[in-house]
Amino acid sequence: MADPARPHAVTLLGKQLVLWRDGQGQWQCMQDACPHRLAPLSEGRIEADGTLQCSYHGWRFDSSGRCTDIPQALDAKAKAVACASSRSCVTAYPTRQQYGLIWVWPSAGPAAAAQAAAAHLPVSQKLQEAWAAGNSPTWYRRVLPYSWDILVENLSDPSHLPFSHHRLFPGLTRAAGGPMPFSAVAIPAGDSPEARAARPQYAMAHQPPLAAFEYPAGFTAGGVVAYTPPCAVVYEGKGSFVQTELLAVPSGPGQALVFTAGVSSAAKVQGGDVLKALLTNPKQVPMLLMRMKMERAPTYQSHLRSNKLFDQDGAFLHMQDVELARRGRGSWAKEYYSPVSCDSAIIAGRRWADAALQQPLNPADPSSPTAASAFTLTKPPAKRATKQQINDRMNQHTKHCSICQRALQALQRKVQAAQKAAAALAAACIGVLAGAVLPQLVAALAAGVAGFPAGAAAVLAVVLGVGAAVAKAVGDAAAKEVEQFVYVEYSHADNH
Repeated sequence: MADPARPHAVTLLGKQLVLWRDGQGQWQCMQDACPHRLAPLSEGRIEADGTLQCSYHGWRFDSSGRCTDIPQALDAKAKAVACASSRSCVTAYPTRQQYGLIWVWPSAGPAAAAQAAAAHLPVSQKLQEAWAAGNSPTWYRRVLPYSWDILVENLSDPSHLPFSHHRLFPGLTRAAGGPMPFSAVAIPAGDSPEARAARPQYAMAHQPPLAAFEYPAGFTAGGVVAYTPPCAVVYEGKGSFVQTELLAVPSGPGQALVFTAGVSSAAKVQGGDVLKALLTNPKQVPMLLMRMKMERAPTYQSHLRSNKLFDQDGAFLHMQDVELARRGRGSWAKEYYSPVSCDSAIIAGRRWADAALQQPLNPADPSSPTAASAFTLTKPPAKRATKQQINDRMNQHTKHCSICQRALQALQRKVQAAQKAAAALAAACIGVLAGAVLPQLVAALAAGVAGFPAGAAAVLAVVLGVGAAVAKAVGDAAAKEVEQFVYVEYSHADNH
């Protein structure tokens, strides 16, 4: 989804990084600071030779982070000496492009490339098989204004769906909320072939979930939610061919990245399927119609739906993050009151995080900060964020997503074309009225003839007027959709 023609700033594990695609078509990741004067390389440009240029003074870097050009050097020898210095290099991190995402290894040591190549990726067996079969899902990505641990809690919690996301989908209503007993699912551990083969498709082949629970739901047939630390949450719907893959990526204090994708092994819904359900099981018809609409809709519309979903949780989670920082990150067991079994996944995840967050980010470095200080909010901000900041769709999603950028640009062109058409048609209508219809009307009134003049001019004026109104309506509708990519005011009190 990222535009390969330009560099992109990204924060991972508290580090400021830049992602860019080199001349060989490979995505690279480096520290987002030019060694000359620490200007952000993400504000630079990708040159024709595939190097990344710092736009401050024109220094260039190859995919290994080596400096290849210093325009200010007095001669070729001075340039060669400066470029050969380790001080002119940028720290580069190993990357992999797989399953539709760019994966970054957080270490840059001598063994980093080998470690990155050998690492297992945190995606389910079902997603891997779908990708291998050519059924590759499209990922949605968003930067969220709350810490990673808060995001993991939210993603692991199906009980909030009918309340926070009331009417987002058919059947998902507050009335459908209610008791949701969790039952633990036993999944084989270990690395033996037998243990791997016995794991369900929603699990990873190399690692069983920390916690997996079956749950019933009034708004669906229920299913399974599984959390595999540190970042993967998967939902498998009961009796459904659809699985939802969720990744919670630690970004920095008070900020996290979320990636979501739907994996389906079902064939697309056809008209015959709807007709059959209408005759045999009418309750399935709304869901089938929704699936049919979603399967045929442009991808950007699913991103707008996801934007709304995260908007609906945004204020809750941002303020929860701030409040937990105020009360103390480790005080959750005292501050949370969790008397219901549907909080089981959250409690399991919190207990795991209690130990994990106290580990140093780099165990080999005695001065390395703890994970907690690198990517959770340890003290509340001085000023409360506004809703516009919490749910800033443009900066959190749209500007990072080439799919939504293309859709937004097309809609903006549509708005401009419709506005021009409406203005031209209205002007033409006024011209016909003033030049032909009005004189006829005046003459008719002078002759004592009542009624609106007939004839070609009058018909033309009506057609032009209707056309202007239609063009304006089309432009207004497109302008309203443009807002969906930027910011939409949302209040749960108004979601009836």
